[in-house]
Amino acid sequence: MITPNWRPLATYLLCGFVAGWTAQGWRKDAAIAALHSAAATQAATAATELAQATARVLTLEHAASAALTQRADQLTQDQTHAKTERNRFNDDVRSGAVRVSIPIAGSCSAAADTPAADGNRHQARAELDAATTAALGAIAGDGDDATRQLNACIDAYNTVRNTYHVQTE
Repeated sequence: MITPNWRPLATYLLCGFVAGWTAQGWRKDAAIAALHSAAATQAATAATELAQATARVLTLEHAASAALTQRADQLTQDQTHAKTERNRFNDDVRSGAVRVSIPIAGSCSAAADTPAADGNRHQARAELDAATTAALGAIAGDGDDATRQLNACIDAYNTVRNTYHVQTE
């Protein structure tokens, strides 16, 4: 009986399988190394872009902060100047250097009946006392302060919007 010589065939098949397995491993190792290299390159690029974007944002933030600080300082100066002017006005009213009056209607004087062509030069007027003038000045001053604060708020909003190029609708 002739027995097939299967041992050399099995040896060849086993060697071929091992060689193929090894070659496939080398190919996969090379592919994995290429993927790792590409991922490392992309990570480095992303890190660089992130660092650049962060630096740009920090620069913008610093500029906006400086502009807001400058605007706050300007508001403080404006408020101080306005308070000084208001105090000077109140001192002048109390000393009599400034007199405040309002026109009155229904006057019995002949001056009140002058025609409009005269420009009401002789219109009857009532002088306000110092306390009333101070109270009206305080009301006007509070309104002016609020207007200055609101304008500073609008300026701050516009500064931030323009610094960061925010689109609003």
